[in-house]
Amino acid sequence: MRVPRKRRHALFWSQQNRPKPQPTNHCISLATWRRILSRNTDEFCRSTTIHGLKYINNSKLRNIDRLFFGIALLAVLSFAIYLIQDAFDKWNTTPVIVGIDPELTSITNEPFPAVTICNLNQALAKRVQLLANDSAELAMLQLLCRRKVDVEMVNGNACNWEEFIINISQPCKSMVINCRFGADDYECGRLFHPIVTDEGLCCVFNMLHPRFMYRKSVPYSHRNISLPAGFQSVNWHAESGYRKRGSQQQDADSPLHPRRAQGTGESLGLSLTLDVQADAYYCSSSSSVGFKVALHSPNESPNVRETGVLLAPGMETKLRIDPAKILTEKHLRHVQRQSRRCLFRNELKLRWFAHYTQRNCVAECLSGWLIRHCGCVAFYMPRLNRNDTVCSLRQRDCVELIRFRTIVAMESCLEECLPSCFDLTFSGIAYSTRISRMPLHFGWNFTDSYVERSVAVVNMYFMDPTFRAHKQTEFIGFSDFLSCVGGLMGLFLGFSFLSIAECVYFALIRPCRTCSEMRQLGQQQDVNPKKVQIRYISPANWFQAELAHHQQPHRQHFNPA
Repeated sequence: MRVPRKRRHALFWSQQNRPKPQPTNHCISLATWRRILSRNTDEFCRSTTIHGLKYINNSKLRNIDRLFFGIALLAVLSFAIYLIQDAFDKWNTTPVIVGIDPELTSITNEPFPAVTICNLNQALAKRVQLLANDSAELAMLQLLCRRKVDVEMVNGNACNWEEFIINISQPCKSMVINCRFGADDYECGRLFHPIVTDEGLCCVFNMLHPRFMYRKSVPYSHRNISLPAGFQSVNWHAESGYRKRGSQQQDADSPLHPRRAQGTGESLGLSLTLDVQADAYYCSSSSSVGFKVALHSPNESPNVRETGVLLAPGMETKLRIDPAKILTEKHLRHVQRQSRRCLFRNELKLRWFAHYTQRNCVAECLSGWLIRHCGCVAFYMPRLNRNDTVCSLRQRDCVELIRFRTIVAMESCLEECLPSCFDLTFSGIAYSTRISRMPLHFGWNFTDSYVERSVAVVNMYFMDPTFRAHKQTEFIGFSDFLSCVGGLMGLFLGFSFLSIAECVYFALIRPCRTCSEMRQLGQQQDVNPKKVQIRYISPANWFQAELAHHQQPHRQHFNPA
């Protein structure tokens, strides 16, 4: 049956003008959130692996029982936190421990120690006998001899200290008259080089080449020395060591400088014959006649005055070398300096020396103290600035005060200059006996009386082919700390990483999912309010219904009207 046209228009306009149902804003109230969280908390306490919570949450137990378990949980938690804090303090404040390196270190992979030899005589008598009593040069000489000087009687200005010391002192070629290293004879004048120290003019062997030892800003006179023919100078450092080369034969054909240790025993060590020239003595820096010898790392400035070993004339000395090396694991760079108490190679740049060692750093630090308090530096100290001047005779008291009597200065320098994380040091054990006669192959026609008064023989050598280095490693690493914390939490509380997952699930994931389902049910009721009616479940049966919902996904949570 066909509907008339006018009636169809009336039905259309009635449907268009019919009021549409407005969507309901389904917001979850605060009370609903509290109920959801309460139910999740109840389920979490009953199912979690953390000890004690199921007893505290169990309403069937008496309040006194639940209080007992609550107090026990707090006590155990407090004790666990205390132990974890103790483990954290060890991890944070004592991250480094020094142990023995399990691998042996061969002496042939390390350099022979640098050897600095000083004649205790500060000047040759013939070279200073014409100095005037009121001259500045004589006053400078008295300071070298550690004698009192009346600066008020001095006329004129002091000359250049280094030039003055070199002109009046015994040269290296006449001090070291015979050299033998690694079973080979060398010209001593090319093997030893002059160096000005706190003991005056000394001669040094196997020290790092000056162009690697000092900064480029250091005057060229300090960096200009020549090596024996065939030697190749390398930039050796305890952290990087020698660069690997093709074979030992190549090293023999083109020996490196600083030289490697050649082997063990006196035959492969360094043997020297020294002439003190006792008849030419003017004054000694100590109370005796002879030499001072200091062993040090090739990239370190010598400290002869404080650490030198005395060699007496007329005696043959066997000096056994004992090396000591410290290594550090590279990943300790991320640990704070004050915690590991050492510095890696490029962590602190010096201004005079190119290589960082604690000795080099302390020398620069003391120079800084002298500049700040006296306005000058001693003649043997580093010059940190181009315009630094050498202390005059009138400033001697200030220099001595800072160097010997100011404990604050040394403590401050040692606090600033931490030891190197990679370091190589040498110590010597000396044994001496009297020389009976000089070997004929030395080529020197010395009388027995002259040998007794002026000649000393010293043999330096390694006793063992390998040695044990010390190694700095992590005392408590992150994995160790995590294992310690996990063990304590598991022992006292039964806590694990899965417990964290449980907390996230019951505190976030499950409540959000429940709220989402409640919004969906509300939207279905708005669409068909007569056929959809929410079935409210009692708190006791809520979790059973939730479980049934997951087992039967097509089951409805509402009863049809």
